[in-house]
Amino acid sequence: MNRKYLLHKLSNKTVIFIAVFIAVVLSIRFLDALIAVKVYRFLLSFRTLHDITENIPDLLLIFVAVVTAVMWVIYFYRVHKKKIDTETLFLRLAATTLPAIYILKSFLQFVFGRTSPRHWLISRMPLEFNWFRASGSCFPSGHMSVITALGAAVWIYYPKYRKPVLIMLILLGSSLIITDYHFLSDVIAGTYLGYIFTYFLHFSFVKLSAKNNPAD
Repeated sequence: MNRKYLLHKLSNKTVIFIAVFIAVVLSIRFLDALIAVKVYRFLLSFRTLHDITENIPDLLLIFVAVVTAVMWVIYFYRVHKKKIDTETLFLRLAATTLPAIYILKSFLQFVFGRTSPRHWLISRMPLEFNWFRASGSCFPSGHMSVITALGAAVWIYYPKYRKPVLIMLILLGSSLIITDYHFLSDVIAGTYLGYIFTYFLHFSFVKLSAKNNPAD
């Protein structure tokens, strides 16, 4: 039964990966540049809106550092009090996945080295992947990777909050696109990265727990 279940889950994850891969390729090929140009023209028609969106600070690293630190403090406090429940398991997963996914997305952005929408629109340079470029890359979206990873942890341990999580991710992805901070494909790839990484980590924790507690 367990083997059949694992094969079923693997099959589902494979289908999702193929669907995401196709969506990313089609977006890169046909939609990214078109959407970015239309958004840029719209923002330019409202100068105040353009100026506001142009100067949004990137606080992702600070967010990851603060939230991770707070969650680890609460986690170890609950472990010390021997409160090993849903909240404790959620804290362990979320506090582990946030910094890990931040590092992973930074590495992938370095590897892909994709020109960001605003840089491309302003510089008029070719829209391309500059492999192993040190900075300025936007693929996959770091914000979508991190927030999706956190949302996936909530999705796993608190099913009643799945709808708010989904709405939040849709709003975040849309805002990144309509402010020209990311291409559509960046958002799709970042969302998938955060989702699959968190589920892989959760699966690893479950397997480790089963190994350490075979009687359970």
